[in-house]
This record gives sequence, C-alpha cells and structure tokens, in this order.
Amino acid sequence: MRIFFQAWWARYVLWAASRPDDAERDRGDTTQNVIWIAFFAALALTVIGIFGPKILDAAKSVAFK
Repeated sequence: MRIFFQAWWARYVLWAASRPDDAERDRGDTTQNVIWIAFFAALALTVIGIFGPKILDAAKSVAFK
C-alpha cells in the first residue's frame, strides 16, 4: 500500500511541476469563466439580500439546551 501512495505522489508531483501543453494559450481565466464567476457572485448576493434578515432572526431564536 505504501508503494501505491509513493507512486501516486510521484505522479502528482510530476504533473504539478509540468508546464501546460500550450503555455502561450494558457493565460488564466477565459471570458466565459469570468462571466460565470460574476453570475454566481451576483446570485449569492441576491440570496443574502433577500433571505439574510430571516436567517439572522432564525439564528437568534435558536436556544440550545
């Protein structure tokens, strides 16, 4: 079992240290990724804005025995 983990770790280290296949093309986030991140951030803020006070009131009314 120890040999398995050593082999797995060696493969992981080699993978993490290797460069991307196309280093010039890999420039970070694409436009689509940025749009998705903005969408989910806006959704989270909307949910917090709508349900935030109710969640806080519910949390304050909880009594632990």
